Amino acid sequence: MSSTATESRLWRALFALPILTLAGLMLRAFAMGEPIAPVLEKMLEKSEFTWDGGSVKILKEFYGISLLDEIFAHITVAFAQLQFFSDPKAYWHSLVFLTDFAGMYMVFLIEGYRLANKFPLVRFPLIIPLLSQLMGIGVVAPIYFFFFYVFTPAYKLTTPSLHRPGVAPCIALLPTLALAYFSSHFPSYFHPSLEARNWWNWIWQLFPVWGSFTMLAISKTISGVSKTKSTKDDSNQELVILRVTVYLLAFISTATWWYTLPKIEGPISEVFMPQYFIESPQEPDECLRSILQYDYICTYSAGFLWLAYHFSDLEKAGICEVPWIRGLVVAGVVGVVVGPGSLFILIWLLREELLASQASVREPEKF
Repeated sequence: MSSTATESRLWRALFALPILTLAGLMLRAFAMGEPIAPVLEKMLEKSEFTWDGGSVKILKEFYGISLLDEIFAHITVAFAQLQFFSDPKAYWHSLVFLTDFAGMYMVFLIEGYRLANKFPLVRFPLIIPLLSQLMGIGVVAPIYFFFFYVFTPAYKLTTPSLHRPGVAPCIALLPTLALAYFSSHFPSYFHPSLEARNWWNWIWQLFPVWGSFTMLAISKTISGVSKTKSTKDDSNQELVILRVTVYLLAFISTATWWYTLPKIEGPISEVFMPQYFIESPQEPDECLRSILQYDYICTYSAGFLWLAYHFSDLEKAGICEVPWIRGLVVAGVVGVVVGPGSLFILIWLLREELLASQASVREPEKF
């Protein structure tokens, strides 16, 4: 590695530190969860989730692997607090959050297929989503986006041979998300039986595993069927497929956003914005709700910062001019209309459109 490249990575790492600080903020939020831990532990011991409206039997074993069952029994009982409607504010917020996250997961999946992305956390999309199930996406997403930015300078983005993911992975995205994510996500929230919601949530918890295998199997099958040399037409086809994928995911997220908003009782800010920081909540419901709120904010703040940094790189490379003030205003308005999850993947798609619009790209000096 040249000294120039080393200096570049060091500079990019220092420049991107605001992304990494969001992981620290999320760790502070996790410290608020102390009051709810014994409550959930007691429910787990009895295999019964209880609240003012009644009680429901919950599963303590599911996968048949003792370590996995032990880990995810604690996680699924916390999700029961979100999905059983015992706390309506947490229910609606988590529904929006986890529906939105399908779009971010799509980004994780496709970015792993670009030759430019050789850093392991980016290259293997199983790692970050699986860690997010164990540690919280609000902690690991900032780490992912930080290292992504550090190890993916502008020349990697603007070199087609490094940036293009391939037609087969693009085609595989929608069926992968449908089978590995949405098929268990929505039953976890809308199944009329609460016991069934708990069962579906156990399925959903390992979506990173199901998704990785499904994505690999479908993309390999498609690649095997059409073994042809990559052409410019393939690049256009990739973009068309990504447009369809992003628009459909944005539609699902936006529909969920607008389905949710009218059902929220009281100020919307109390659902999506944390009410605690220096002081910690004492009520168990408020503890989990506060953690969820910080989780959402840290995850998407990291994602938007990452996109902003990449647009700054594209501006320096002469690919686009970014009217930052106007762009922030427009993004804010669009975000209110379509929701943060849709906004994130639409801005990501805009980046793809700008890169694809370069008919012939000169590989810049590796700064």
